[in-house]
Amino acid sequence: MNVDRMPGGIRKKRLAEDQSGQTTIEWVLLLGAFGIPMVYMMVLLLATLSEHYRMVTFIQTLPLP
Repeated sequence: MNVDRMPGGIRKKRLAEDQSGQTTIEWVLLLGAFGIPMVYMMVLLLATLSEHYRMVTFIQTLPLP
């Protein structure tokens, strides 16, 4: 059965060959693969640094001789 002779066959063929959104999809995948884990790591790093700062300021306020 020939796809071009089926109703809507030409539209399906054009849709399969259409690559107009390919760049957008690639950027979204890159953002998902790298951007989201980087945000998570930055939040984790910020929490670690703030905890370290809290410990250092606490140690400096101890009344040591």
